[in-house]
Amino acid sequence: MAAIGVHLGCTSACVAVYKDGRAGVVANDAGDRVTPAVVAYSENEEIVGLAAKQSRIRNISNTVMKVKQILGRSQKCGPWTWLLSNYP
Repeated sequence: MAAIGVHLGCTSACVAVYKDGRAGVVANDAGDRVTPAVVAYSENEEIVGLAAKQSRIRNISNTVMKVKQILGRSQKCGPWTWLLSNYP
């Protein structure tokens, strides 16, 4: 029997598989075991992971990151106001 574990962090995500008494973290298409939790949109495509993180300066208005930090917060000022004011 196999088990799958998913880690959805504030800034990254990864997947691990436990099978036959051994655990292993699954590598993404770039060979990395941790993927940045970033999604970017353009007119023609959706970009995820490292490519989206690297393009966030050129495409900041269409890039989604740090979503977990605003979940459950009050919407008095809107989620983007809080997110942008706390972006390093």
